[in-house]
Amino acid sequence: MKPHWFKRKGIFFIPKSLLGWAIMLIAFIYATYIFIEIDSRSHSVSDTLRPFLINLLLIGLAYTLIALLTSRGPTDKK
Repeated sequence: MKPHWFKRKGIFFIPKSLLGWAIMLIAFIYATYIFIEIDSRSHSVSDTLRPFLINLLLIGLAYTLIALLTSRGPTDKK
């Protein structure tokens, strides 16, 4: 049996269970931590945003992959 932690709404994945919410919270906290870490070492806005956006894309990719693997597919029954 496949776990169903997320529900797909268009192109977005909405957490459906406690584990889904925990994964989304961890992704948000990690993105915030990465932003603060990069900002503490940078000298300008572009020095902050370029590395942060790359990291944010990777975090989003990991979140999407986890959500895709643990969401209810179109062929799955309730």
